[in-house]
Amino acid sequence: MPTPTIYIVSDGKPGHLSQSRGLAKAIGRRVDVVTTELADGSTPTRDMENQASNALVIAAGRRTYGRALSLAGRLAAPAIALMNPGWLQRRRFDLCVIPWHDGIAESANVIVTQGALNSITPAANTLLNEALLLVGGPSDHHHWEDESLAAQLRTLLARDTALQWTATGSRRTPESTKRLLQTLADEHGGRLVYTPASQTPQGWVAEQLQRCGLCWVTEDSVSMVYEPLSAGARVGLLDVPRRPGRPGRVVRGVQSLIERGWVTRFDDWREGRPLPADRPPLAEADRVAQIVLERFPAFSQ
Repeated sequence: MPTPTIYIVSDGKPGHLSQSRGLAKAIGRRVDVVTTELADGSTPTRDMENQASNALVIAAGRRTYGRALSLAGRLAAPAIALMNPGWLQRRRFDLCVIPWHDGIAESANVIVTQGALNSITPAANTLLNEALLLVGGPSDHHHWEDESLAAQLRTLLARDTALQWTATGSRRTPESTKRLLQTLADEHGGRLVYTPASQTPQGWVAEQLQRCGLCWVTEDSVSMVYEPLSAGARVGLLDVPRRPGRPGRVVRGVQSLIERGWVTRFDDWREGRPLPADRPPLAEADRVAQIVLERFPAFSQ
């Protein structure tokens, strides 16, 4: 019988791909699979379809859901949506995996997770003298102030001179912030190594989290916060000004992590509160992978 095939329907966005790859890899840790990524606009060839007698379709991102449902129909395969595809399409997917901060209740075809899935696995041998810095950028939920960020980073670098820092940004990081990070790296020599996101290969953050026991993240990106939590790192949040108005799902999600004591905000750390320790790593991709295999046993048989 052919090896089970996972089709990832992609819109090319790194955050969406990270979720789909995370689930595919977690399934692959349990059964032998072949994973095929279908970029925006691409479809499987007829030969690929003929060989996919036991297939699974995974999609993340608004532009992917229609394509995923169409492909799953042609293959007679289960279709899984990551994130919330909307009320109408939720009913058409065999399974929807939705972060809890989206406010959707669990149901027969909805699994609610702690944050978005990712491909990070728990780290076995991290070092508390190695710290990772993950910097985002302005978003629908947050303004951006380089001066405020610079002051926080200089305080972190001055507080513990024994720490070795590795830093990167994201696709939202402004050019001015990239220059700031490079300036700090130049000022502190080998204590801070900055690599722009455009120069980091796939899996770079996961690799860093296998050795960095501490991680500071700007609070604008809940997905970046959940990556070190998945690895089991101690996590601190760098303050980023929130936009006025009713808090959105990103702000609500981060605020809940603060209230549950999973992360420590910069101001609280500066006043003497340590970063949370002794919290088991999240393993949401593995939990969902097990549910998928139990829910769709024909896929792996």
